[in-house]
Amino acid sequence: MQSEPAGSAPTSRAWQDSFEARAYQSFLAGLKTHWGGELYRDVVARAKASGAKTPEHIEQHMRSDPAYRLYGWLERRVQQFKWTGRWGFATLVDAQRPLLQAHLDSVADDQSGKLQLDPTLDVPDYVTATATHQQPGGLWQGAINAYVLAWYTTGLSFAGGDPDELVNWYARLIRERCAEAGITPRRIVDVGCTGGRSTRAIRRAIPTADLIGCDVCDGPLRHGRLRSIEEDCDVTLAQWRAEALKLANASVDVLASHWLYHEMPPAAIHRSITEARRVLRPGGLFVAYDMVLIPGGAIGQWLQTGYAARNNEPFAHTLTTFDFPSALRANGFVDIQLELTSPHARRQSVSADLPTRRIHPMTFVSALVPRT
Repeated sequence: MQSEPAGSAPTSRAWQDSFEARAYQSFLAGLKTHWGGELYRDVVARAKASGAKTPEHIEQHMRSDPAYRLYGWLERRVQQFKWTGRWGFATLVDAQRPLLQAHLDSVADDQSGKLQLDPTLDVPDYVTATATHQQPGGLWQGAINAYVLAWYTTGLSFAGGDPDELVNWYARLIRERCAEAGITPRRIVDVGCTGGRSTRAIRRAIPTADLIGCDVCDGPLRHGRLRSIEEDCDVTLAQWRAEALKLANASVDVLASHWLYHEMPPAAIHRSITEARRVLRPGGLFVAYDMVLIPGGAIGQWLQTGYAARNNEPFAHTLTTFDFPSALRANGFVDIQLELTSPHARRQSVSADLPTRRIHPMTFVSALVPRT
């Protein structure tokens, strides 16, 4: 393995890259492009031609189809190869463990109050029961795994380009909804923030608010603290559960989440909505940005169910049937809105048409606490 000079890389990106690793990951990216482009369109056309009307019947009909078999194989295996194998991110980070672990340990006892870790917190079963995204060990079985995810996401975006594109869009939507509702937020909480990429995006969009990002895994929070220091981004990162925030009643103006709820079972989502209502002030804003509304009818639902199974996302398909309006109304929220939206397309209705390439359909869910 020919290593590149370490140079003066920031500590949050202090892994040692190589030509071989970049070539390996570029090859996998090419496979993923084929999977989400020409092959995906072929599979959709074949599913339409089958005449099957429900996700279950489509799966039964397509199970032996060679194009779909390749599609499913690539969906699972390319993701596995990104993590593992000789040039996988998990393999490479493990080989550099002493240096990278030292960086994470350097902020574990941060005295600034900007990193609040809780070694007594019980990580929820819905996190520990599976290696989400197929990442070996997930994010909870060792702080070092935060570097694995950080490296993985450096050049990756499910929006298809700039890795910050989707979080910047999320932050922009929050700012627009605040303006629409007449909210000048003093405190914003970003729930399920992982390493705080979305939290820092909100800080850039709404620089006058006090920003708190919280997650249940300490490794990403430590890594996020390193990144926040490097970017001179004033955010607090805390190890809290979405269902049990360490905040006073009516103390938050905006409670938001980016790609959180597809990792949670319905019962936990209900508890987190109740907790959001507790901490939000009168007139406060609730936001969830996730894969809720699915275009493409039965075929879209079939593809989403397959993604959930093949990428170790056990609750991604249950989220598509979760009744957000009812859950929010039951907790006293009003002005409930669901908008299928991304940086490339904004619309209110769920189209019967699928996009021309495989992307994750994202929904901006928002609701207000009554002012009185």
